[in-house]
Amino acid sequence: MHPKWLERHFRHLHQALAALEEGDATAACYNAYVSAEALAKGALGYHPYGQAESIKRLPALVREIFGGNPPPDAEKCAQCLEREAFSNDAQTCIKCAELLADLIHNHLKTTKPT
Repeated sequence: MHPKWLERHFRHLHQALAALEEGDATAACYNAYVSAEALAKGALGYHPYGQAESIKRLPALVREIFGGNPPPDAEKCAQCLEREAFSNDAQTCIKCAELLADLIHNHLKTTKPT
């Protein structure tokens, strides 16, 4: 995974948590979504400065990471973040971003590079 994806993932997750503390739920949800999307794109080997021709929504990225069969919680959280990206349910958004990060990280640890 290109380090820029990890930097984006952690930066946006930090911004989501900061927005939650400041009471800006919409910014928290948006940044939680961007955090999860950055990690997913990195896990799939996307180039961090290009590949605009390959535009996919978060649920499709998550399905691809898990070979079309993601854990139910991953599927549920990806759909939730997609749906709630500009909502006011900051705690749910951040919880889903953190869960996706854990599931993707664990999946990457257990799969062999192709």
